[in-house]
Amino acid sequence: MKNRIIIFLALMLILTAVPLSAATTVEVTEAIIEDISLDEIITGNLTPFEKANIPAQVGGVAEEVNIDIGDEVEAGSELIKMEQDSFLIQKRQAEAALESAEANYDELINGVTEEEYRRVKSSYEDAKAGLEIAEINYKQAKRAFERSEELFQDNIISKQDFEDAEDAFKNARSQVKSAETNLAVAEANLDEADRGPREEQIRASAAQVKQAEASLDEIEDTLSKTVIRAPFTGLVFERHIEKGEMIGSGQPIVNLINIDQLYVEIEITASAVSRINKGDIVEVKAETMQHYIEGEITNIAPQADPESRSFLVKVKIDNPDHSLRPGMFADVRLLKGEAGDAVVVPIESILDLTEETPYLYVVEDGKAIRREVEVGLQTDTQAEIISGLEAGESVIIRGQQRLDAEDEVEVINR
Repeated sequence: MKNRIIIFLALMLILTAVPLSAATTVEVTEAIIEDISLDEIITGNLTPFEKANIPAQVGGVAEEVNIDIGDEVEAGSELIKMEQDSFLIQKRQAEAALESAEANYDELINGVTEEEYRRVKSSYEDAKAGLEIAEINYKQAKRAFERSEELFQDNIISKQDFEDAEDAFKNARSQVKSAETNLAVAEANLDEADRGPREEQIRASAAQVKQAEASLDEIEDTLSKTVIRAPFTGLVFERHIEKGEMIGSGQPIVNLINIDQLYVEIEITASAVSRINKGDIVEVKAETMQHYIEGEITNIAPQADPESRSFLVKVKIDNPDHSLRPGMFADVRLLKGEAGDAVVVPIESILDLTEETPYLYVVEDGKAIRREVEVGLQTDTQAEIISGLEAGESVIIRGQQRLDAEDEVEVINR
């Protein structure tokens, strides 16, 4: 027992003879110059690059339906064809009307042929001769009537003979009038053949040609609308008609989408929209992807949604293998801020980071020196120091929570 007391007293003397160190052990790192950037991840939905809900432009019965859901179609390919019989009949009628109008116009422009002119001239001469003969017959019938009248009054001829003479006279007079009319018509035809068509006749005939052309164009346009074609290369998303069904004009029949490229549609805040521009390149990662790809900002809404107060932004990405589909979620990484050649420290070195006066400790001559700093950009691991610290200084990153200003420290980096 006595020996144990002596050993205990000896140990106490040894411990009191060696002074205990008051320094706090810490870990440090050097403040460095580095570029720092802050990203913001926003989740949106993938939508088709092109989409069209194609309607029927004319009514009719679906004669051919050449597509089904999921089919890939080329631009201009025939999707649906309607019966055309009634439209083809109308087309033939319009073609005949145009041909007739063009023939009439050509006849007016070219004038009468030499043979036609001779015929018109001959008709005039015949009409002239016919009038001369009718006038001679009229004079003879008149004299015969006057003579018959005298003889009838003298009771030399019968009443029947007198009436026959009177009828012959009236008939001769009617033939003269008819011959005069025929000569007038023949003379007018001859004058027209000599003069050519009037300007108003030509204009009227030309208008008839244009009207016939318009009618033909209209029916050809209608006929072309009985065949519904793909406006772009894409995939059939929906089909609303079956073969043999009646289609109404304006009825939606095919929904087509193009997913060779896709849009990511995101909603962002006013502060975020002020940092981006049309044409900016950003990073995109869909829910089925393991890495980010490049996307281009193509559309920025000029006005915020009145309810959400956010702005619609569209980011275009390539999708050549169709591995991505509309309706999937996708993350868009937007640059929230960046600083080049900034003084950067680990974010855990800063105390009271969310308070008004954040600070950190640096090591100078074995002591912890408190520095109030102005903090700039912050990521999950780093922070930009705008003022209060110089590059190259030793910043305490472990143990600083136990320190007061001017405390002695012992640097022990693992």
